[in-house]
Amino acid sequence: MGNDKYNLQQNESVIMKTEGVKHGGFMAVYSDELLLTNLNIILVKKGLLRNTKDIQYFPVNQIKLFNGKAQAIVPKQTYDLEVYFLNGQETFGFPNRKEAEKWADNINRLLTGAVDFVDNDNKAIPGTELIAETLKGTIDTFKGVFGKKNNDGNESKPLGEEQTAKYCASCGASIKGIKGRIVRCQYCDSEQQL
Repeated sequence: MGNDKYNLQQNESVIMKTEGVKHGGFMAVYSDELLLTNLNIILVKKGLLRNTKDIQYFPVNQIKLFNGKAQAIVPKQTYDLEVYFLNGQETFGFPNRKEAEKWADNINRLLTGAVDFVDNDNKAIPGTELIAETLKGTIDTFKGVFGKKNNDGNESKPLGEEQTAKYCASCGASIKGIKGRIVRCQYCDSEQQL
């Protein structure tokens, strides 16, 4: 960051920063720096000696929204981030696709009011507890389908398998089992569907 003067406003905070970004078309090189703040995308154009040549500000409130999603897109099989503003489009090239996708995700979160931002340092992302709990529920459901034991040690019942009881049509004894299955009466050995 060095001596760069971003002229951040008092109510402006940096959300993420990436170095080695390219901007400016086909002949551009991966030498620029890009910052996302709560108010702007800030592009710091760097020279060959890493000196600051220019600083450009792109207000995030000028990014288009469509169907409740920010128009910050990473096209397939590119490392580019395309940002569609009310008055035009800017394309930023990143060193890898993962970084470009983090930018798209964070811009979307910023503009749609989400509070969690993708962490740049591969640490746990806020909100992962909710995802983990959802996955745990899904795994428990699969265990239930295949008759595995739950965390409480009881065997879970597969989905759609309802226990039922009725009287044997032959001898009148009580029989029970899974609804729809054929069971054998333990008293008279007759078979019938529950």
